[in-house]
Amino acid sequence: MSSILRKVVLRSGRGGKGGQYLRGAVRLFRFWLLALLCLTQPAVALELDEIAQLAKGGAAELALTLLNKEQPAFDADARQWMRWERMRIRIMEEHARWQLLADSLAEPPAELPDDFRDWAMGRRARAMIMIGHFEEARQLLRDLIWRQNGEVDPGQLAASRQLVMQSYLHEGRIDDAYAAMLRFHQDYGDGDRDAILMRARVLLASGRPAESRPLLEQLGKDVLARALLLLAALRDGQNPETIFSQAKALSEADGVTPEERFLLYGTMAEAARDEKSPGQEIIALEKWFRLEQVGKVWQQLFSITADTLWDSYLTYARQVGNREQLLLGNDAAWFRAAETTDRRYPVRIRSLYALLAENAYQPKDRERAHQALVERQLELDNGMALVQQLYLHSRRFDERHPVPSPVAYTLVDQAIRDGDLSQASRLMQHLPEPPGDTARFAWQMRRAKVFILAGDYERTGSLLSALLPQAASLSEGQRDQLVQLLFNLQTVGQHERAYQLFDQLYKNTPNFKLRRELLFWMGDSRQAQQQYAEAARLYLLSATLIDNASMDPWAQTARYQAAKSLANAKMLGDAEYLYRQLLKVTESPERRAVLRHELEQLRLLQASQNE
Repeated sequence: MSSILRKVVLRSGRGGKGGQYLRGAVRLFRFWLLALLCLTQPAVALELDEIAQLAKGGAAELALTLLNKEQPAFDADARQWMRWERMRIRIMEEHARWQLLADSLAEPPAELPDDFRDWAMGRRARAMIMIGHFEEARQLLRDLIWRQNGEVDPGQLAASRQLVMQSYLHEGRIDDAYAAMLRFHQDYGDGDRDAILMRARVLLASGRPAESRPLLEQLGKDVLARALLLLAALRDGQNPETIFSQAKALSEADGVTPEERFLLYGTMAEAARDEKSPGQEIIALEKWFRLEQVGKVWQQLFSITADTLWDSYLTYARQVGNREQLLLGNDAAWFRAAETTDRRYPVRIRSLYALLAENAYQPKDRERAHQALVERQLELDNGMALVQQLYLHSRRFDERHPVPSPVAYTLVDQAIRDGDLSQASRLMQHLPEPPGDTARFAWQMRRAKVFILAGDYERTGSLLSALLPQAASLSEGQRDQLVQLLFNLQTVGQHERAYQLFDQLYKNTPNFKLRRELLFWMGDSRQAQQQYAEAARLYLLSATLIDNASMDPWAQTARYQAAKSLANAKMLGDAEYLYRQLLKVTESPERRAVLRHELEQLRLLQASQNE
């Protein structure tokens, strides 16, 4: 690969090892294939239902990318723009992209019709509730309710008032939610389906399950109503075993949505707890946590936390231990039991590892158990969501008792993939460097990447500066990763910091080929800083470092950049000399045309200076 091409590849993000995550690679290939099929069709052939199908098939990011690319301009076709915008908002809601939704609706077009603006602002308020910005959401809803002295669509007004109730529920202000519900009922009566469901939610949250049951029975076979009715019946004293069986059967029915399943799993977990059946409770809780993002709107109805699952694991593991006569403290026997349990009983295996993670005598055994537990959880569909809930939202882990290292490394990688840089930074603070030079280097690269993305350039510089004295002993792949991070600093405008690090790498690198490339990239930073004479000096050093008379492709490119920098520095004679040198050795008609154009521009500049 040529040096220039390698730079392009590096700037494009080369550095990860392919094949690391086969399943992810297959999904990525499938998404790109879908993108290629869509993007290579004429624009008129890309219909909204095709994009909706992509989102339904799991390619939400691809669908949103295509929507952003193909959505007509509002000024050109407002009606079509609104059709596409509705689809975009729907996809973000269905895939729980709440922050993205709230941000994207922050500044809608000023000319939007009132009814569409009211609807869109209602969606934004809901998104803000889901990300915990409760007061901001209520202010937006108050403005919406009272806009034009309350002259808004009655349906939109009712929906806005229901969102106010929802904001109180999510914030845990149950009394305020109940008061708002009573005022709503006085004004609207029972209302439509959404109003009935909201009223039932408030009654359940406020400890009035018996009052919610007649309301929900009005909605017949509506799945959400049936799910809430099962929860109300459980809390109103019906047999937990019966409720568990009914909720389980409904959750397995065709056409039930993930959001509806989330509500049913919560009911199953509560019923299993009442029945003192920790094994069944674990099954329901694991499913519940794996759907937490899509079911977040119902979360406040349950007193379920990550520690609820931890406690269930421990209770079930002790039952297994008593049955198999395992003594606490004999960690080897518990590990043996976990490792030899038939894989048809995964809940038993995970519970045994959870108990060892909590109670093993040796720290290294506790870490081993945590790692084994996480590996088993990741075997489940969407298992990473379960791991994140269990380790990031439990009272067991805090500043004094950080997440165990084997788990934290996994969570850091996921946080980086999710773009959650604050989470990645928090986890990294307590992590030791992995053993071995290769693993340690990769870990430092990952840390530096997080710091750059988080805008912490000073820490990035300090970290990379500490690595650069080892440059001579790095492999080519490791140097490529290091240089990629320096390119990233250039990309975010940190040219002085990048220059100093390139210079430090230059001084610690005996390889002349790499050194001339480093000089070129240092010239790039000086050029961006408008230090044109210095940039020209660096480009020319790059061109002549190996051979003063060299005119290979690299040397020609460096001389061309030097000429441009000299022209910017008003050293027009030197720039003209370099362009003419290049013209003598350039055979490509296209490049010769470019050089002649540059010379013509120089002549014009010289003429203007002489006037």
